[in-house]
Amino acid sequence: MTVPGADLTLIRTILAQYTLPWDGLHGLSHWARVLENGEFLAKRTGADGEVVALFAVFHDCCRHNEGLDDDHGRRGADLARSLRGSLVDLDNRRFELLDFACTHHARGMTVGDI
Repeated sequence: MTVPGADLTLIRTILAQYTLPWDGLHGLSHWARVLENGEFLAKRTGADGEVVALFAVFHDCCRHNEGLDDDHGRRGADLARSLRGSLVDLDNRRFELLDFACTHHARGMTVGDI
């Protein structure tokens, strides 16, 4: 998967800590579908493509299981925060968008910043 703004080192770093099967329900193919759908929507809405791409790889990367895992989005955001300045390069406003999106994505929010 090619992720604008996310090089192979970032993907390898994320996968190194991913504890679920890469081919599982929330694994690589899911991340790729989120990326594909996100890119499609970003082109039509003006959403930030780099934030969308980073969301695709961080939003489910810290799940403990494939079922109910209420804090997985927050853990993904925390991982992104730990890599900020080295492998994640976003200004404060854009990083906060990524953080918010990862943290709240499983809570049914359907409105907010594009």
